[in-house]
Amino acid sequence: MTIEIISKHPPITRVMTGFYSLDHAFINDLGELGVPIGHCWEIFGTTHVGKSTFAYSLSGILATNQKSNIVLCDFEGLDEKFLYRVLEGVGFSGKVNSVMEAEDEEQVDKMATLLESKDYCIAVLDSISAISPLAEQQGDTGESNMGRRAFIMAQLSRKVLHVFRFAKEPRTLLMLNHWIPKMGTRMYTAPGGEIKSFLATNRILLKRVEEFPDGSYVLQGEVKKNRWGFEKKKFYAFMLSARGMHKGLTALYDCTMLGKAEYKNGIVKMNNESLGRMSKFVKGAHDGNEELFECFYKALAENTSDGSEQDEELIGTTDISDD
Repeated sequence: MTIEIISKHPPITRVMTGFYSLDHAFINDLGELGVPIGHCWEIFGTTHVGKSTFAYSLSGILATNQKSNIVLCDFEGLDEKFLYRVLEGVGFSGKVNSVMEAEDEEQVDKMATLLESKDYCIAVLDSISAISPLAEQQGDTGESNMGRRAFIMAQLSRKVLHVFRFAKEPRTLLMLNHWIPKMGTRMYTAPGGEIKSFLATNRILLKRVEEFPDGSYVLQGEVKKNRWGFEKKKFYAFMLSARGMHKGLTALYDCTMLGKAEYKNGIVKMNNESLGRMSKFVKGAHDGNEELFECFYKALAENTSDGSEQDEELIGTTDISDD
């Protein structure tokens, strides 16, 4: 039997970020690893979980890989110095075009237009729930404008998908959203309508699983939707205070989740040998001491898992319900 598929659709492009569990979280049935790009992502979580910091870090990694620049559409208030430090922390060097327009519809539209240009391959929209439609801005307090934000997001999702289909280089939009309780229930929802969730090819739920005295914390992500692979995979990202995703600390944490190392009562061990307290590694990350993390990189490089058995700790559902 011979099958020939005649198509001009661009191939699915993946980027190996160098963050072990993140790259494995998007594995498909062929065993292909890496973060899929060229699509819309929805990244959501409860307030102050670290969505913006994660998205800034990821956008810097992807833009560096593509040798491109970043478009930022911010509705929540941007700390430029913090953004600079986070992007610097992942090695990004380039331009960030933070678009600003009087009307939110125009601001979203300008971001989509810039994604059509050759200079920008990555965009971050922060955040969906902060978008204020023109009717809401000009209306009276208490006036009902139900559905207008969802209408904007539906239009944006369709527009960027059209851009992505015909772009010469993969374009990626990271849309951030809040995970809020449904009134009168124990369930949660993400604002902005259902269409943007249907059209997003990847949906990621973030939650914090551990915090540290210096302000650092560990994020657990769950792949709620993955058009290009399996779902319900978990990944971890160690967010260094004021610096964003740290590769060495994340490698350490991934090793503990895979059983390659042990982390208990603040002590990190490998091969039953104490390597010191976690605070030592956090301080080393702040000081730029990458040698501290070489043993964890090596352990992950030697891991022969196919992503199904030895990586079982990185797979499963979180305890936050999704509806």
